[in-house]
Amino acid sequence: MAGMACLRICIEHGARSVTLDGVTPAKIDKVASGYIDVNWRAPRRHGRVGPGAYVLIDPSAETLNGEELRQMAAELQVHLFGTQGQQDLCMLTFEGDEEQVLKFTTLPEEELLAMRGGAEPPPPEGRTRIVSQDGIRELAPWGSTPRVAAEQEKVEAPPVRLGWRGVYSLPSQRFEAAQVQSFLKPGEAEPQSDADFMDRDLQALDRAVAALEGDPRLKAWVGVRLWTVARGGLRDTCRERFAAIPPSVRERLGAMVYDAPRDLPFSAIGPLRDLVQPYFARVGLCVNDPGFYVQALPDALVHCVVFQLPEEDEKARVLKAHRFLSARGQYVARSLRMGLAGVKTPRELELARKMGAHMVKGPMISALFATPVSDQVVPVTELPLRT
Repeated sequence: MAGMACLRICIEHGARSVTLDGVTPAKIDKVASGYIDVNWRAPRRHGRVGPGAYVLIDPSAETLNGEELRQMAAELQVHLFGTQGQQDLCMLTFEGDEEQVLKFTTLPEEELLAMRGGAEPPPPEGRTRIVSQDGIRELAPWGSTPRVAAEQEKVEAPPVRLGWRGVYSLPSQRFEAAQVQSFLKPGEAEPQSDADFMDRDLQALDRAVAALEGDPRLKAWVGVRLWTVARGGLRDTCRERFAAIPPSVRERLGAMVYDAPRDLPFSAIGPLRDLVQPYFARVGLCVNDPGFYVQALPDALVHCVVFQLPEEDEKARVLKAHRFLSARGQYVARSLRMGLAGVKTPRELELARKMGAHMVKGPMISALFATPVSDQVVPVTELPLRT
């Protein structure tokens, strides 16, 4: 059986309707078409079916060669953006029966970008892969592993346990707010479903609202998972709960939107503006990739961007923190504050201070308390706050 696939070329940091670093959509099509003509040789066949969309057929293979696709992405990256660009171009391939392949050729690029960023699931039938110069990642429908459609066994979520950590301003050396967050006991698993994440975050929201109603001096952040508000099925519940926040609390409550990918999906921008911004005094973005593409962030969408340090050894954490904070000039130019979350060691704190981070939080900043941390001045040399 011949292998048949649709290849879609995406601009990593924006829609194909705009020019990126002097590269126009027309140039992308011209370069990609010429490259495929030369390299996808007979007896293999190919055809352009739309802007940045190609059908590839290999009669001698059941599936396309992943390494060849990766090499194709790497060479197109160099042809279009030179050696200075990093991940400016990526490709999505879909393999399946002819009808499904042709359907994939017509998907709008917003859906492809959302699929790549995790905001939308790939087609339930067939095989979808993201290809870049660095490697290949196979996507899967929500609730399944790659190429396995069987649903995962439901794991009962552990009870939600909540505590408070202080959010510390390095320039003013004071605790400017507190963040309510969940924590797990050893052996307990993270939430499994979108509904479990939402339930946990809404319980934390209730705790924060009650605390701020009880003390008008407090300021707080609550976590909001990006995919909870980006997916239609959960938005109505979130909107109802957010709209119920009392105005006197709303002006002192910020939403820290977490699980944001390297490139914020277009499909998430509208919900952040329409569903989150109206109900919170400030919106922050918590990212897991130190190379977060801040240039693609719409103006006035968020107040700050915080990098969540990974659960790795200190050397790896420091290197990633350094990479994130090295982009400080880009953030300052856009009036965005930068921060580090999960700070555990004096070395990480000192790096944040030297490189100009605006805000930090984590075990090195404060203990996990049962009640919110109040606004107070604490010299950086006296951190962490333990009482």
